Amino acid sequence: MNIDYSVLKKYPLCDRCFGRLYGKLIRSSNFDRGHALKLAKAIELEEDLRTALEKMNETPENSEVNPTDLEKLEEIKELMYALHKTGTSGIKLDLIDDIEKYETKFKNEAEYEKNEECDELCPWCKGIFEPENIEKVAENVVEALSEYEFDSFLVGTKLPKRFKELENEIETPFMESIRQEFGRELGKVVVPLIKRRVDKENPDIVVMVNPYNQKVTLQVNPVFIKGRYKKLVRGIPQSHWDCRSCRGKGCEKCNFTGKQYMTSVEEIIAEPFMDVMKGSSEALHGAGREDIDVRMLGHGRPFVIEIKEPKIRKVNLEELASKVNESGNVEIINVEYGVKKDVHFFKNEPHKKTYLAHVECEEKVSNEEVAELVKKLEDLTIDQRTPDRVSHRRADLVRVRKVYKAWPHMIDDYNFELKIFCDGGLYIKELINSDEGRTTPSVSELLNKKCICKFLDVLDVHDYEDAENI
Repeated sequence: MNIDYSVLKKYPLCDRCFGRLYGKLIRSSNFDRGHALKLAKAIELEEDLRTALEKMNETPENSEVNPTDLEKLEEIKELMYALHKTGTSGIKLDLIDDIEKYETKFKNEAEYEKNEECDELCPWCKGIFEPENIEKVAENVVEALSEYEFDSFLVGTKLPKRFKELENEIETPFMESIRQEFGRELGKVVVPLIKRRVDKENPDIVVMVNPYNQKVTLQVNPVFIKGRYKKLVRGIPQSHWDCRSCRGKGCEKCNFTGKQYMTSVEEIIAEPFMDVMKGSSEALHGAGREDIDVRMLGHGRPFVIEIKEPKIRKVNLEELASKVNESGNVEIINVEYGVKKDVHFFKNEPHKKTYLAHVECEEKVSNEEVAELVKKLEDLTIDQRTPDRVSHRRADLVRVRKVYKAWPHMIDDYNFELKIFCDGGLYIKELINSDEGRTTPSVSELLNKKCICKFLDVLDVHDYEDAENI
């Protein structure tokens, strides 16, 4: 293959950086590869120069030198000077004196001086591979990590924009990025100091370094803890709501708390974990959500609590669960460490659910009517347009859901309970009241009586195997 040495005329790359342009070829260090390629080229140039001079010396004294030969001499001279500037030793620049008598004109002659000292830093690496720089960056990495508990880490290198642009300009198909090489060289120093394992797939912490200014930033990956929660009382939302009046800033209406509601399932669960794990923030991810006036009972709702940028990663989960349960409002069970994909599963996979609705009718309703209602609800497909009460925050579309089974319990002539096993995402209040016809069929429509859902509880959010046993 042809090695492109012309890049050295514009950028005096050091041996390491020139070797990196061909880093995917032959097993060798970038420094050794670059040094060997330059040395081989220097030998070739000297041979070509001597041959060209011999040819010129054979030219009769009164004859003009062939312009092609002059162009070749110009090219040889420029590349010899370029190699010299990159620190390649042994180049015999005095040989070029022998062609001065031919009054050859060189386009870039003014840029070079034979006796020039090669003390400029390489424009690509700028000396970042010097041991003192790597040791200083390693020291900064160790200091940045000192406040965190972790088992695994990964070091990444961040390049300033101008060096990215340079890489793009001089890139070859065989180039290794300077990011890769610096990360590798830094790792040789950092790993023995930190004494943690390197994990390229799922590290606890990603360390990003800028080798040019020695700055270190950390990407501390979150801890995911999963379980199931029960909401034992009404009047508590699942997640924190900012005050509608001040949007979280604090005002008289919210008693300067910034909250629409004093607490939430999210806050009750998160508080003990945040106190111990010292995270920067948190997020609760649930398998759906219940309304503020609905309890979550039974085996509870699957959830994942995400603790962001934790300084402590290993905690006693049962002990923290007990602290949550002391609230009397929320209870969590089956607590264990999770992974990021659990969030996707809980939030996006469908979960069938069982509800208990207290139905109140405007007119008297008989046992026979309720029994007939239950028969009609079995395996019934429901077309449900986005309820009016949530249309301001949900897309206006028609969802198709199914009621699989229902069980009745009469309370009096106007009230009965309805246990409903159905698809997740079915709005039960609207299934009962019809939402002005936006849900069809509905309990009101099937009974031909105006009905409302007076109280509602979620009895279970089913795993697939649970649903089969209803």
